[in-house]
Amino acid sequence: MKRIALALALVLQASAGLAACRGIDYRDHLPPATEARLEREMAATPFSRGNHWVATKGSRTIHVIGTMHGGDSRMARVMRNLRPALASAQAIYLETLQPGMETPDTMPASLASSFLLPQGQELRHLLGKEAWQHFELTARVSGANLDTMNRMQPWAVSMFLVQSGCRPYGFGLKRGLDDRIAGFASRKRIPVGALETPAQALTAIASLPLRDQARMLELELELVRSSKPEDATPVEAYFDQSVWSAFVLAPWISAQYSSFSGAETARLWRQYNDRLLDQRNKRWMKVILAARQQRIVVAVGAAHLPGRNGVLNLLHRQGFSLTRAAW
Repeated sequence: MKRIALALALVLQASAGLAACRGIDYRDHLPPATEARLEREMAATPFSRGNHWVATKGSRTIHVIGTMHGGDSRMARVMRNLRPALASAQAIYLETLQPGMETPDTMPASLASSFLLPQGQELRHLLGKEAWQHFELTARVSGANLDTMNRMQPWAVSMFLVQSGCRPYGFGLKRGLDDRIAGFASRKRIPVGALETPAQALTAIASLPLRDQARMLELELELVRSSKPEDATPVEAYFDQSVWSAFVLAPWISAQYSSFSGAETARLWRQYNDRLLDQRNKRWMKVILAARQQRIVVAVGAAHLPGRNGVLNLLHRQGFSLTRAAW
């Protein structure tokens, strides 16, 4: 277990230093029919745009800020605009606090074990033969220990081994908006809370069926092998405050480089959104509503804000009035 924890911590450190995103925004290359469908779905999705909203109910005020976990030079401007709202908060709530997640000597063994496949299972048996061959090559090029990778759940392999500066979400990423907000709170001595524990966050993603995790990893490996540019849509959509458009387009973008059927890709993304977004949003609401402070900030990944089961709509159902604010 110590060896696994060390390997995972080293991968976490590597993921913190990703290069800047050099891909393309696929929204600039949509066929008319796809663009029209995107606009229809965005219009039908509650709170589909905006990275900063203010929810009020009686004497309570909640600033809800959509974050991006990965770093970007544009974050400095965003932080300047958000400082007044952050400074006025009696407490700031982030998705989770991650003590000991980035150093090999402090990562708890219980967290390290959450990344592993059940006893007796191996990654090479979950991936197709061709996908495993390409995975072996990717692992060797990256310098990863293949024996260790073979014991990891596919989601963890995807998150930490298939490196990309165009991936704005994930564990161990630094200088994203969450990291900057946490630093601001520390300097200003504003209490910081967590909406879930690291174990709960890991359980959510590890709850995806292993076979589906493997298929999503194969999907990413096909992109790595293709000549298509990386997908910068999530990053660019975040900065124009319409991150949900990247999720709506994910199946179409995947179809540009993968052999997967449209139906399977759409099913995989629906399941991902349900486990990683909807279910966690509902659980977080218990913490948000139970907060004792009257003025708080809730800073979570921007994809958690939109949708019928998004944080904003769940607050609306609880009787809060929502107003879009400067970001």
